[in-house]
Amino acid sequence: MAALHERLHFDTAHGQVLDESRRYVLLRADVLMGLFAELPPAAREEALRAFGRSVARHGADSVRAYAASAGREALPASMEGAAASLGWGRWTLDGAKAEGSHPRWALEVENSPFAMASPNAAAPVCHAIAGMLETLAAALWNAPAQAHETHCAAVDGGPCRFVATPLDPPRSAFPPVTASR
Repeated sequence: MAALHERLHFDTAHGQVLDESRRYVLLRADVLMGLFAELPPAAREEALRAFGRSVARHGADSVRAYAASAGREALPASMEGAAASLGWGRWTLDGAKAEGSHPRWALEVENSPFAMASPNAAAPVCHAIAGMLETLAAALWNAPAQAHETHCAAVDGGPCRFVATPLDPPRSAFPPVTASR
């Protein structure tokens, strides 16, 4: 499967950027994150959470397409590549067992565009990445998942870190995918 940036079709005649039927918008990170910076703190946090939920809901279409194209076992690597293609930073996914027998997916992101465009933030700002991780984990486990940022470069520097856990034990007909690294 070709990398996402190689599959994007820049249809300038119609003013759109497409990956098959999925439309993308190129937007500077500072412009996007500047919108959130304009809001009062409580509204900013709610808007960032809404952004994450929207990514989780609408990003599911991309995750399904990547899974259909690359296969379920290759989905984590495919998502790492897609994130890099879209400028969402350098992702490193790690699927492992957490405490007991409950699975989890950890994600480390170097150079998150959301964090880089929000220096000196008082709270994590990478809700969009958490939303995509939630969707990815749900697809891999065939069960609802939840994800959140545990460390944000916008707050403390360094890479951003996230964790996803299932809301319920996985109900997959086949074992959950875990990282092969």
